[in-house]
Amino acid sequence: MKGVLLSAGRGRPLIKKQDVVYFLNRYGISTLLGAGFLFGLIFGAFCAGGADKNLIESLKLIFASDFTSRCSQNIVSGFAAAMTSNFIFFTANLLLGFSVWGSIGVPFVIGFKGFGIGITGGYLYKCHGLAGIGFFILIMLLGNTVSSLALMQQGKGSVAFSCELFARVRGTSLNSGETVYRYAVKNSFILIALTISSMIDAILNTLFADIFVFA
Repeated sequence: MKGVLLSAGRGRPLIKKQDVVYFLNRYGISTLLGAGFLFGLIFGAFCAGGADKNLIESLKLIFASDFTSRCSQNIVSGFAAAMTSNFIFFTANLLLGFSVWGSIGVPFVIGFKGFGIGITGGYLYKCHGLAGIGFFILIMLLGNTVSSLALMQQGKGSVAFSCELFARVRGTSLNSGETVYRYAVKNSFILIALTISSMIDAILNTLFADIFVFA
């Protein structure tokens, strides 16, 4: 600490340019996607104040947000609903990776995922208070956390692959070692993680949904 203060006193910058460049190269994409997800989460929670039941039900295919039907779902139906939602985001990230403009689109996909979680949790609290929060934490939180982390990891790979494609189009390949085969293998592991996430969601739904009754 003393050394830092002395350096600052001598006019030396506390943060060197090389450190910033290193951070951006190593963590820039992850930071961007994390910020996009956090912004979507907060914005979704804010929008929940003006949301109604029809809006939540209209988003159920994308976010598996129909918590009223969850209370009567069996484990197969719960898994199918969660997997359908996850697969939509997985496919969007996958296809954006094959686009030279994918690095722009992927943060919006991740942000939209956060928006869905935020508006669902916010609406549950708005309409059902502590019971709604309990339902969200006990049943929805773990599966959403796993799927969100998996999608952000996939998004990181999609942005990197998209940037490599863009560089090749411009004739300035980044020589990152990214190939279609490696990209496909990485995405197959993400799909496994999303399948596990859907199984977790379905199991928790089957075990605890009967505790809650939503009209």
